[in-house]
Amino acid sequence: MSERPAWVPDSIDLDLPSAARVYDYLLGGGHNFAVDRLVGQKVLQVLPNGGQIAGSNRAFLRRAVLYMVEHGVTQFLDLGSGIPTVGNVHEVAQEADPACRVVYVDYDEVAVAHSQLLVEGNENVAVVAADFCQPETVLAAPDVTRLLDFS
Repeated sequence: MSERPAWVPDSIDLDLPSAARVYDYLLGGGHNFAVDRLVGQKVLQVLPNGGQIAGSNRAFLRRAVLYMVEHGVTQFLDLGSGIPTVGNVHEVAQEADPACRVVYVDYDEVAVAHSQLLVEGNENVAVVAADFCQPETVLAAPDVTRLLDFS
């Protein structure tokens, strides 16, 4: 069994890989465990440019968020957010406009737990544990209704 970091909920099995943590590994992040790195290595055996693809995806996210902020968008609902590693939506948006509001939504318990730690103290950012395949649940979540104005 792997050593359990304090931020990981007890319900998480550290011996099972997580898609969010594998993606973090492919990005070169540090929020992954040995089992995730093992799966990430297997991904790279089949898809040697997997890290580059993940990096390109992150670069696109940055360009898209900056474009939206430059055009007056100040609130974001990030569905299937995963673990917000360096350069995620709230960092990019709030660097351009500190008033931007962001709600991250994911069903992966580890992604949610880690995200909550990363955004702690930022009143304009929240993390919701929900499945985006259930949009009424997502849209009714208290943090969503508190931060986002759909009018």
